[in-house]
Amino acid sequence: MQLRILLICFLLLTISFARASHVMGGEITYSCIGGNTYIFELVFYRDCNGAEVNTISENIKVWNHPTLSSIDLPFVNRIDISPTCTQVVGGPAPFDCGNGSAGGNGIGAIEKITYRSAPIVLTGVPPSQGWIFTYENFSRSGAITNIVSPSSYGITLAAKIFAIPNFNGIGCSDSSPRFLQEPNFVSCSGFPYAYNMNAVDPDLDSLVFDFGIPYNNFPGATFYNPPIAPIPVPFETGFTYSNPTPDATLNPTNIGASINPTNGELIFTSFTTGTYVVKINVKSYRSGALISE
Repeated sequence: MQLRILLICFLLLTISFARASHVMGGEITYSCIGGNTYIFELVFYRDCNGAEVNTISENIKVWNHPTLSSIDLPFVNRIDISPTCTQVVGGPAPFDCGNGSAGGNGIGAIEKITYRSAPIVLTGVPPSQGWIFTYENFSRSGAITNIVSPSSYGITLAAKIFAIPNFNGIGCSDSSPRFLQEPNFVSCSGFPYAYNMNAVDPDLDSLVFDFGIPYNNFPGATFYNPPIAPIPVPFETGFTYSNPTPDATLNPTNIGASINPTNGELIFTSFTTGTYVVKINVKSYRSGALISE
């Protein structure tokens, strides 16, 4: 689906790094391929006005597993997903990532970066807090509006595998939800915004969506225990993780963000321009028990 708009005034939505790589958000997903074997995938979205990315591999940390502490994910590809538009004669050019470090031509030039692991064997049954997989980077873009001193904070992405009721640890029987719709990062101010990530569960488990707390990175930590490690990033006055876009307190015509818990649709209307961090969690339930996040 193409977003065809005249980018006269806009707000930028950065979903869920300083001249660093400026990672705007992303997700960690995994697929059970039989036995006790999984393939993990890391996707993140880069502000193309930031530094270059690692085109060799990235690493995710593993928490609460007795034998595995990290997983290497080789680079797969990069795709320019900057929003397209019909250029007005004499107006600005459509966004484009260009090449290399700071190759983008403005806020809104964005690319999708994908890394994927080799088959990974995970044996045993997750503890009550689950097996947790995290990726972190520093820092966030200084253009973010709803975070205090955003370039002073990094980002942590996380995925969790919980115990499945009556599962004995032999084989694997769950893959994480997949997101079939890429994020829409740019919207015209004053227009209703609606976005659905089109999350599907390959095992047909029940999905529940809610706003999540954006976390800082936590290099060197020896445990994963939010909100201690990592800590939440601080929101500016008037914003919270569950109220991340401008609401009527800033402009009476604004309609604050809400998310449908059953289908994941995010909606809001903002006449207040800016760059806003929004984090969305998706959780899988089987027979009423939480099995992944």
